[in-house]
Formats: sequence, structure tokens, C-alpha cells
Amino acid sequence: MLDVHEVEDELVGPALELVHELAVHACRFTGAGEMIHLVLRRFDGVLQVVAHDTHTPHLNSRLARQCAERRRVSLTGARELAEGWGGECGFAAAHPPATGVCTWVSIGAGLTGASGPGGVQEGAA
Repeated sequence: MLDVHEVEDELVGPALELVHELAVHACRFTGAGEMIHLVLRRFDGVLQVVAHDTHTPHLNSRLARQCAERRRVSLTGARELAEGWGGECGFAAAHPPATGVCTWVSIGAGLTGASGPGGVQEGAA
């Protein structure tokens, strides 16, 4: 699958690790029997792995802060791997019609700043 995206040989190992890390992360925030979605994108020298979970963002600010901290802790491995390859990591509420939270990690030579799956600046993990 990574050869379809023309991922450089040196990024294949890290890319597979990121797919694993984000799949595990999304499962932590998705109810039993519910589906997660994983997306791979390749553009301008950047490989982006995106995971959508079904956990709805909290409206209560205290719960939202606690949940965001849990997400940051859960993403520790992915964040460290991304940073080791000059990449970035973040999460934000999914854009409708999707629900839940979208988490992404980007690695590659074309990085110029933290951006979410749509190329929009978002909060980092």
C-alpha cells in the first residue's frame, strides 16, 4: 500500500509504526463494536496518517481538558516518532458530517508547519 503512495524506503518502517500507533490510539477512544477510520495521504513530499475515532468532544471545559490530556498521553509514541523524523502530530474535532475526533501525524521532507488533514493550522498534540 505504501508503494502506491511512492513512500521513500526509509519512511516505510516509520509509516507502518505510525499506522499502528494511530490505530491503537483511535481504538482507545472508540466504543466496542464501533468502527475507526484510517487514511493515508501523500502530498508534496509529506506522508500523513489520519485516524478518526468516535469519541465526541466534551462541551464541559473541565472534561474537555482532561480528555485532551488523555489524548496527548496516548499519542506519546506517535509524537516522538514523528518528531524524530521532523514531523508533527495533532488532533481536533472532526469536521461534519464526520463525528468524533480526527488525529493526524505527518512525516516527510515537505513539512513547513503544523497542519491538520485539510492543510489547516490546528492544535498540536
